[in-house]
Amino acid sequence: MNNLSNIIAVSFKSIMKNKRRNILTIIGIVIGIAAVMTIMFLGNGFKKKANEQVEDTGAGKHSATIMYMPNSMDSKTKPFTNEDLQTAKQVEGVKSAKVKENDEMGYNAKLTNSNKNGDLSVFKTKSQTTTDKGKGFTEDANDTNDKVVVIDHKLAKDVFHNDAIGKTLFIDNQGFKVVGIADKGGGMFGGGDNAVQMPTGTFKAYMKNLSTDMPQLQLKLTDDANKKDVAKKVEKQLNKKGTASDKGQYSYNDMEQNMKSINKLFDGITYFVAAVAGISLFIAGIGVMNVMYISVAERTEEIAIRRAFGAKSRDIEIQFLVESVVLCLLGGIIGLILGILFSFLIDAVTPKYVSPMISFGPVIIAVGVSTLIGVVFGWVPARAAAKKELIDIIK
Repeated sequence: MNNLSNIIAVSFKSIMKNKRRNILTIIGIVIGIAAVMTIMFLGNGFKKKANEQVEDTGAGKHSATIMYMPNSMDSKTKPFTNEDLQTAKQVEGVKSAKVKENDEMGYNAKLTNSNKNGDLSVFKTKSQTTTDKGKGFTEDANDTNDKVVVIDHKLAKDVFHNDAIGKTLFIDNQGFKVVGIADKGGGMFGGGDNAVQMPTGTFKAYMKNLSTDMPQLQLKLTDDANKKDVAKKVEKQLNKKGTASDKGQYSYNDMEQNMKSINKLFDGITYFVAAVAGISLFIAGIGVMNVMYISVAERTEEIAIRRAFGAKSRDIEIQFLVESVVLCLLGGIIGLILGILFSFLIDAVTPKYVSPMISFGPVIIAVGVSTLIGVVFGWVPARAAAKKELIDIIK
């Protein structure tokens, strides 16, 4: 154990003796590892978030989703009425059917203030205290169904001439007190203009009849049902008898299959980056080999002294091999740290949908690849050092 500690100590001493040369040598390793780690952390975070959203839609072995796409985006037709639900339930294999709204898109409503009319997008949220003006509302507003809202800057300017706090905003002829001003951001779709944020409890109490631009019909299937076959039959029946069949198209959306495709896409990107990084790592490995050869040539006197004091060829070989591994590990660790930092930097300037997920697997890969490069490209110079005999050195 003491011998290994001494070898590692000598390795660090040798590396620090030629800092500039060694830093330039491991740059390729740092870049390669950092690139792969960044993509893996972001890819894993994206897939985790996407899978969670798929689970939220109720997608699974015994559930399916039917979507509706209107012919005109200006259409305000409700595509899933009670009659449509009954049509879906009549299909063999369907246990139940219900409408699921896409909260991220916001709910369509009308601005009905006396001095201003227009379209609004209403978003449900448990609390909103991060505002540019006003105090916003806390989760307590959900329990009491307070008729309060936070509006965006455009509404504050157009309706209240930037003096909105404490004023009343009328939504579908119902009055709500403005308690804050903040633009709606985040999520896949953002908030757009004329965005209103409202406590979830308040929304359920006063705005439950609103609908989103992209509602979905969620089907629960019997245990023995073939999901794709049953969903296709429902799709066919709705396109034939559906309330809005003449104004758009009903379609079965296989969320699980979509997720598999997205996962494959991210895996493909990861493999591509890994391949490009592999070239960088290979070139860096060649650099490490050259540096180790130079180190062997520069330390001929040291090798001679160690041989004179009884060091065996194996001891010399291990010494230089450990130095190679330590040098590559330093590059791998720096690359790993940079990969983590880049991931969180990207998260800071992009939507939360691509939040990174730091896991143990990529860390093991970074350490393992770095060690492997050190062993593979350090072995030949280490063998060359071990073969130097004392008599040959003296000559």
